[in-house]
Amino acid sequence: MQRLRGGVRRGDGGGIAVLAVVMLAGGVLLGMAALTLDVGQIYAEREELQSGADAAAVAVAERCALRPDTCGPSPAGTAERYADANAADGASAVEAVCGAGPGPLPACPPPAENLTACLGDPPATGGYAEVRTRTRRPDGSTLLPPILAGTLLGEEDHAGAVVRACARAAWGPPRRARGLGLTVSLCEWRDATSGGTVFGPPPPGVPDASAEVVLRLHTTTAGRCPAGPSGGDTPGGFGWLDDPDGGCTALVDTDGTYGGDPGVAVSRACGDAFADLRDGRRPAFLPIYESVTGTGQNTRYAIAGFAPFVITGYGLPGLEQPSRLTRRAHCSGSDKCVYGYFVRALMPGKGRIAGPDLGAAIVTLIG
Repeated sequence: MQRLRGGVRRGDGGGIAVLAVVMLAGGVLLGMAALTLDVGQIYAEREELQSGADAAAVAVAERCALRPDTCGPSPAGTAERYADANAADGASAVEAVCGAGPGPLPACPPPAENLTACLGDPPATGGYAEVRTRTRRPDGSTLLPPILAGTLLGEEDHAGAVVRACARAAWGPPRRARGLGLTVSLCEWRDATSGGTVFGPPPPGVPDASAEVVLRLHTTTAGRCPAGPSGGDTPGGFGWLDDPDGGCTALVDTDGTYGGDPGVAVSRACGDAFADLRDGRRPAFLPIYESVTGTGQNTRYAIAGFAPFVITGYGLPGLEQPSRLTRRAHCSGSDKCVYGYFVRALMPGKGRIAGPDLGAAIVTLIG
């Protein structure tokens, strides 16, 4: 018995050629080509618009987190720049910049009822920015023209398609983060920021000298935030958190309670960290405690949140630097202090948003 072999047998080539001619004449192959090319072009356009919407939503959310007073219609220009930058032809259109939360972002129109709607639901609380993009070509037209579809029988009037995309980004204080291994009281933060209404300009901006505040780890002077016995926040407590890794940092949750490292001495790691932060003019993310219990080795701080603080100087045991802003040394004698000013700043990384707004924020895409 002769074994059957795959492939085209002699004489079959002509039959296939005839079949191809018939399919071309009937428009089948042309229709398949038009469908493949035009649908592929639409998918590519949608991918570019989605990337632009994602980048624009994050940029607007970052702006709103850092400057709530500018979180209004003006971010449309920011959104347009990011949307255009993600388009292969450098052009796209922003249909809406909207959202909710701190600042005057306008409310969003009803969502689209098709695949161009944003994924997921907006957050029930907190701030978020939504950006909706659509096709716009360099010549200003708003249609993505067909490649082959317009050449098919019955499709002569097909001018193209409008492609859209949507993205949301939320911002707010982090639920968990790693901050400097030093904590100060919520009372001091409120006093220094007038209840969270006054912040210095984020770096590289430099505030007026009047913006500088003094955070007292140990004081013999009565103030609006009274110290505990012996001038510390509690006997044996001077604001240092337990530092098991020896890096002068602490990983804390905003609703957690953490042990304190007793004593006023400054570790070498903290000395290096303070010098680096002062010279680099970068904000340190201070854990802010709302209550403290215990004494000495049993000191426990209940953390409320994180506050970005630009260190300008300090007066600590064996570690002193005058303010680079005012050239003054604000502490002397047994007083132990850190100088600087609170700002709004974005924390690196992503995570869950929760807790009170003390100036530190993360930004994350929704959906």
